[in-house]
Amino acid sequence: MGVVHPLYEGGGPTVAHVEAEAQRFSFEAFTRHQFFTDVNRWIVDRVIEPARHRIVDLGCGPGAVTKLILERVGPEQEVIGIDPSESALARARAAIHSRAVEFLQGSAEWVSRLVSSADAVIFLNAIHLVPDKASVIAEIRKSLNAGGVFAFNTTFFNGAYVEGTSRFWRRWVVRAAQVLRERGIEVQRTAHAVARQFLSADEYAELCVRAGFGRPKVDLIQIEMTPESLEDIGRFSLFIEGALPGVPLQDGADALKEGLKRAQEETGFHNVPRNWLECVATAV
Repeated sequence: MGVVHPLYEGGGPTVAHVEAEAQRFSFEAFTRHQFFTDVNRWIVDRVIEPARHRIVDLGCGPGAVTKLILERVGPEQEVIGIDPSESALARARAAIHSRAVEFLQGSAEWVSRLVSSADAVIFLNAIHLVPDKASVIAEIRKSLNAGGVFAFNTTFFNGAYVEGTSRFWRRWVVRAAQVLRERGIEVQRTAHAVARQFLSADEYAELCVRAGFGRPKVDLIQIEMTPESLEDIGRFSLFIEGALPGVPLQDGADALKEGLKRAQEETGFHNVPRNWLECVATAV
């Protein structure tokens, strides 16, 4: 999911600089791994069907999931990609040339003002970034027809760690913080980070029911993260902010890269299994 940045005035950074910084620490490198495509295709394959004519790809970013949706739609179906980042939408428009898709700038917080009477809203790898999940899920319900589906997934939830692997994740963060201290940088443990607010599958299900959905179908998909994918997630801004709050992004990325090596040596983990939460809820 993209991020809208405020305009800066005076001697502060320009919008172009902020967008470049966001791209440098974006989720995009992580999305190029095959398992990422697989967990997204898993849910798209279960949601896209001919009877669902209007499909929203919410938080579409540069269009990775949009491409998967377009693989399955027919000539009578319409796809609307929505993202707050104009630069991400520009990349999506440059990469995807299909009459079936339209890209709009907007936010999950007011999706019903952009699209009404949708048959499916797909919101992949982004719901964990939403501060007020209850209001956003209610907003998504407003945009859907009765019988429409809301599908989302995330690997940032309470239950993501496969049994026996939590020590690796803890050790990685501990060693990254150690690297920072060696370099004279302290981690602000009291700092707040949205990426650390993990909900459980049951908590997500309850939010859906309260918003006017039936109890969602919930699945856990286990994938294996390679050393390369771990390095890529360690360069993602929200992962850095969650693991090392208050640390400048470049310093955090560098520390996580070195901390990863130390954690791998100490724990013996190189390929690390991790769960993806996949949910499909039907509007009642």
